[in-house]
Amino acid sequence: MINRITKILLSCFIYIAIVFAQVNTESMREEDTIKDFNNTLGLKFGFEKSKQEVMDIVVKYRIDYFSSEDLHTFLVLNYENGYKKKSSEKNTIMNKGFGHLRITKNIYPDLFLELFTQFGFNDFLLLKDRKLYGSGIRYKVIGNDRLNAFVGIGAMKEEEKYSLETENFKALFRSTNYFTWQIYISENVTLNNTAYYQLETSNPKDHRLLYDGDFEFRLNDKLTFTFTLNYRYDNDPHGDLGNTYIQVNNGIDFSF
Repeated sequence: MINRITKILLSCFIYIAIVFAQVNTESMREEDTIKDFNNTLGLKFGFEKSKQEVMDIVVKYRIDYFSSEDLHTFLVLNYENGYKKKSSEKNTIMNKGFGHLRITKNIYPDLFLELFTQFGFNDFLLLKDRKLYGSGIRYKVIGNDRLNAFVGIGAMKEEEKYSLETENFKALFRSTNYFTWQIYISENVTLNNTAYYQLETSNPKDHRLLYDGDFEFRLNDKLTFTFTLNYRYDNDPHGDLGNTYIQVNNGIDFSF
């Protein structure tokens, strides 16, 4: 009964219009599993820094669906609440969140077609609202018991609203390219790495570099300790935002 309800809910999400903030989602993937559905609930504590420093509490939920027809769909919902020091007298609360939906279909040995969409907001980057959707192809370069590696090439449309008096809206097309590799250090220790390069098609000077590192130590079948590092370099940041952004998180994931 629970499985049936979950399938119905997931089907609804899949057919929602593809209007969901590009964050590094490659590390959110799971490779094929014998289960139809995987659910994960995570709680993390973190730190991020650009022009200001913020302490975060992060709650994450994700659901994966693996079909027998080489189709993988996953939905991730992420919410963060933090405190940034605005003056020596007081801290102010900041909020950040996103939802990401991705569908991957195996169309040829080691070659995959992807569709994705995302919605997000980020007080830390003065981002009120961000929507994107896109597509691309993904190719498996290496696949064995110790290492999985993929390259991806795609394009996406972004729409962003900022909490700024000027330059408060952007709508553009970007190419999005990545290299991701997953290292199985031991039976219960995995290191995930992803490097992104994103370029605005109409302005080659506007490009971004992103890195996402994710260390996982599986305690048992249900619990996993995680440590993540996110780094972002934006050659043409919006408003007076800094070029660099770094975030560190650690916590526990519960799978069911």
